[in-house]
Order: sequence, then C-alpha cells, then structure tokens
Amino acid sequence: MTDPAVGVEHALPPVTRGRVPALMRAASILQGICDAERPMALAELAEATGFPKSSVMGICHALTSENLLARGVDGTYALGPRVYEFGSIARAQAWPIHDIGFSYPLDETFFLAEIGALRDEAARLDARLHVHTASESTREQSRRVCEFVDQAMDLILIEPVATDGLEEACDLARAARIPVVAIGSAVSGADAVVATDNTKAGSLAGGALARALGGRGRVAVVGGIPITANSDRIAGCLAAMSRHPDVEVVATSYGELNAPSGQRAAEEVLDSHPEVDGFFASNDQIAIGISRVLRSRGLFLPIVGVDGARGAVEEIRSGGPIIATATQDPKALVHTAMEIGTALHRGARVPRSSVYLAPRLIDAHNAADYQPWG
Repeated sequence: MTDPAVGVEHALPPVTRGRVPALMRAASILQGICDAERPMALAELAEATGFPKSSVMGICHALTSENLLARGVDGTYALGPRVYEFGSIARAQAWPIHDIGFSYPLDETFFLAEIGALRDEAARLDARLHVHTASESTREQSRRVCEFVDQAMDLILIEPVATDGLEEACDLARAARIPVVAIGSAVSGADAVVATDNTKAGSLAGGALARALGGRGRVAVVGGIPITANSDRIAGCLAAMSRHPDVEVVATSYGELNAPSGQRAAEEVLDSHPEVDGFFASNDQIAIGISRVLRSRGLFLPIVGVDGARGAVEEIRSGGPIIATATQDPKALVHTAMEIGTALHRGARVPRSSVYLAPRLIDAHNAADYQPWG
C-alpha cells in the first residue's frame, strides 16, 4: 500500500475510523521527540513509533520543510521554531494579560511618551495599566514593584531610577512568576531589557559636536541619573571625541533628566569654565535647559543631546543652539518590551533577553524630514 505522505510501500497500522493516517503518524513523531526531551535520530524515532524507517524519514523531511522539526548537523531531529510559535499562541489564549504595572522615574517628556504608548498597547490587549512614578527614588521604585507583585500583576515594566537597587523586588516578582522587563536601561535582576543602543547614540552626538567645533575646542559633558543608559551615552560621546585630540573635556556635571537640571548645570559650568566651547547633554531635556541659559547670556555655543524630542528638533530646525540629537523611539521601545514581556508571561523562551534598538543622528541636514515624538 502506498503511503500518501511519503510515497513508499509498507504495511500501515490499523487506523481508527475518521482519523487521518498521515497526520496521526506526524503527531506520533512529534510526541516521540517531546517524550524524549532531546533530539532523536531516525532509527530511534522508528523504534519509538513502530513505523518503518523510510516512512519516518519522509515524514521528518515534510515536518522540517514546515519548520515543525529542525534537523541538526548530526542528522538528529528536534522540535522546530513553528512548534514554539504554536505553543506561544496557545499559552496566550490560555493566559491572557489582564494587568500591567509600570514604574518610571519622573514626569519627564520621554517617560510620558512611553506611558502614552503603553496605554495603546494595553488597549490592544484589553488589559489594565497601572502607572506609578518613583519620584527619582530607588527605594520608592522598589516599593512600587513589590506592590505590583502583591497586586498580582501579569507583567511588570520598569524605567529604572538606577541600574542597581531593585534586585530584591525583582527576586520577589520572579518567585511569583511575574516577568520584569526593563525599558530604556538595564536593571540588575530583571528578566529582560529593551533599550536604545545608548553607546551608539552618545557616539553619534559626540561626533557631531566634534565636527561642529572643527575638531578643536573645550567641551562640557552633562549627565543624568545613575543608570546604564546615561553612562553608556557619555562613554560613547567620549570615545567619539577621543578621535579628535584637540577636543578637550574641561567640565563634567551630573543631575536629573529635566530642563531645570540642565539650567543648573549650565550655570555652574559657565561660571567655573567661561572658556567652554560646546556642550554634550545626556538627554534632550537637559540640552533644552542648557540652551535657555546660553540664550539668556547671549551666547551661541553648540549643544548636542540624545532623544529626538520635539523641543530639541525644533531648535535644530531654527538654527540652534541645539545642533544635533541622537534619536530614541519610545513607541518602538514599548512595543518591543511588550512583545518580550507577553512571551515571558506565556512561558515562552525568548531568543534574546537584551534588545537594543539603533539610533540615528538628527541635525540640520535631515531635521525637516524627521517626525519627532513629544
């Protein structure tokens, strides 16, 4: 008798009326690999299922072509990626997300843009979004995450106040089987992180500042809160400027992530280093604060930042003092974090627990065509 699945002659086992023989045999092979919990060779599958080896080979080839099996270099077969996709969808149908908790540092424009994107994502899932500011306090953020665990959130998202200090809260969430995804910057103890490639962003901005100074000048660097995003941006900026030996960093200042912080830093820098020729700011709100001080003093010194926010882009379009910004995309960050978070909630294994989105430089050459957020 000819097997319609593989076109070979063999005797078929008895089939229950109404069932499809080829499908039954394919299911038996998939189940055999599941039971073994490891890749299996053709001979092992034939022995486990009781089917002729030639039939098993044909079915395995068909399943591999549909990505239901994956063939290793040693000739063994393992479950393929499409099986995991089916599993993820099944888990999503069985375990939908009802409640999402989000903690963020302060009411700064970038975080507010993320909240707007999160509301859209929550509406798409018909889920409730619970949002709390940590008021730039790691202790408060840790407390909020613990509250999210007590409230049995399905997913917790964090825009961190600091990279360290949330380990115990993340451990509590893990014990409760609640995924924690960090957005924007890494968090010690989180299950995953989705961020901009901040080193690249800093490099793009720092290179733009060095070019604006003609490869020669004195620069002030103004950073933000102690998270890896800010330290990575500064590291990228310094690396880019190090390629210009006549560019010197004469002042470094740290503060928050808002315009008043940038104003205070600019006042301090200009009072102690009146010879400064340009500024790097670790985000656009700091850059906007620096710009206000320069304007009030009648100074035109180039400023570069990171974010791609509307206020900074408007200054670039009008001729400065902000001359460039390296972009972030709050909507893309949130969407990616939700994709990873929902997969973790379903019990799926994600291919990468750290995802970094590529920035681009916005300056006078392309600002007119760029659509800023905020």
